[in-house]
Amino acid sequence: MEDLKHKKERSLLLDTLRGFTVVLMIIFHFSFDLDYFGFISIDILHDPFWYFFPRLIVFLFLFAVGMALHVTHKNGIIWKPFLKRLLLLIFWAAVISIVTYIFFPESWIYFGTLHAIAVVSVFSLPFLKRPREALIVGLCLFIPSIVYDQTIPWFSLSHSSWDYISPFPWLGASLLGIFAAHKGLHHHQIPKNKLTKSLCYLGLHSLFIYLIHQPILFGLLALIAKIKHS
Repeated sequence: MEDLKHKKERSLLLDTLRGFTVVLMIIFHFSFDLDYFGFISIDILHDPFWYFFPRLIVFLFLFAVGMALHVTHKNGIIWKPFLKRLLLLIFWAAVISIVTYIFFPESWIYFGTLHAIAVVSVFSLPFLKRPREALIVGLCLFIPSIVYDQTIPWFSLSHSSWDYISPFPWLGASLLGIFAAHKGLHHHQIPKNKLTKSLCYLGLHSLFIYLIHQPILFGLLALIAKIKHS
């Protein structure tokens, strides 16, 4: 019989938020790929919009991580599914590192989004029943980073990486998600229509989409670029 204490709960708002973030991620990566192959020209590093856009995506993903941790483990940490998902994240993070090292050794991903989600998930656990502390620490991580460009050090390699997400200050996004969930944000009612159902579907399959979308986009554009220049 299912343990009612740990009955699984789903939040339409949370799944829709994940799906919305997936859409933003695909838009960003498609734009990045178009620039990489010379179809368009955008300044990823210096243009204010393109600087802010990927950081918004990371924030929303990790904010959703914090909310999901609260929704799933609010009555106590359920270790088996937590560890199962953690190992899955670590496995795919390692795959991404290996594949990018093989094909893009000068910019391979050694600590990207999945690496960060895995570490942030673990670091967030002590705050699951401490929303006030989650809020304070979350703000203390972000404010120095935003105002003074100061963060807690995390390991980095000498080469630039296509995707580098340090747990600091990004742990703060998860902690703010925990605080928001404690305040009941995940219970907020949103309209059930075709749009939210579609976003919810994307949110439910966010990891799978994350893993396959960029190889598809990059591969198609690489093929088009090769045909164009042949």
